[in-house]
Amino acid sequence: MPGEQFFMAMGGLGVSLAGFAGLISALDRRPIARSPVAAYRITSIVFLGFSLTIAGFGTVTAYTVTGENLDLTVRIGTILLALPYIRGYLQARPGPAWLRERERWLTIAGLTVLTAVTLGNLVFANLGYLQLLVLAALIGPVQIFYNTILDATRGDAEPANPSSSD
Repeated sequence: MPGEQFFMAMGGLGVSLAGFAGLISALDRRPIARSPVAAYRITSIVFLGFSLTIAGFGTVTAYTVTGENLDLTVRIGTILLALPYIRGYLQARPGPAWLRERERWLTIAGLTVLTAVTLGNLVFANLGYLQLLVLAALIGPVQIFYNTILDATRGDAEPANPSSSD
């Protein structure tokens, strides 16, 4: 499959993100580490990391299963990449993980753009476009991961920027 190494690497990166999030959760003993914001962040990183893994490995697998039909493979990979956005919308409901309403609405706006752009590839079935979408899907978990590390190293009583895009 063209781009097979890319999808395999992204799948591996997804597992790595999930694993590091688990380590952070296990090793952070501060009371704030058990807050709703921290729980949201850790579960989001793990879920998005594993979703990226499934999308990456699933795209490679789909190529074989579809009889090397690249257009169908790209469409399947696009759907696999878009499915986690459903959880993102569900997680963006008002609740204790969202300390700032503005951040929640920015997350919803970002999810809406990502969903529309991703679903556009169902029409185009372009492999390069799918690769760009996979890179864009990294933005959410990497940003959440960064905020989690930032809070863990600062030792603040309250999380900084609690609601990065999911």
